[in-house]
Amino acid sequence: MSTYDPSQIAQGALNPGGAGPSAVPAPPRILLVDDNEATQRGLARFLEAEGYAVTLAFDGTTALEALESGPPPDFVLTDLRLPDLDGRELARSARQLVPPPRVALITGWDLDPEADSPDAWGIEWYFQKPLNVRELIEKLREAPKSPTPASPPP
Repeated sequence: MSTYDPSQIAQGALNPGGAGPSAVPAPPRILLVDDNEATQRGLARFLEAEGYAVTLAFDGTTALEALESGPPPDFVLTDLRLPDLDGRELARSARQLVPPPRVALITGWDLDPEADSPDAWGIEWYFQKPLNVRELIEKLREAPKSPTPASPPP
């Protein structure tokens, strides 16, 4: 797992697998955004054990920098309430990338499905804490590589 560091882009550290016909395919990339370090690191270890390359961001600003600096991740897993940004705003920004990543919102807060439509924000999955990690892994494995770009909310 890696914590996002802008200098890694220049050094090529966030581009596993290399290029060329003999290169081993890179594992699916996940940007994991949560301000609870213990929760984040535990989930990251589990995801890595399942074969994912995980980049960590502890707040929305750092997550946005990671999205803008490198190749788009295959998945963004974000907490709803971050210290500096709403996870829905992060999801909307992520879905503007080409190709757009699949986005999951992970939260301990209840959402009103009528007022907080996940589709309107480009969120494909909503997971309630405590997280059922096996369910999350099933969704990640079943997902096609890239979704259709989402329309921003009104």
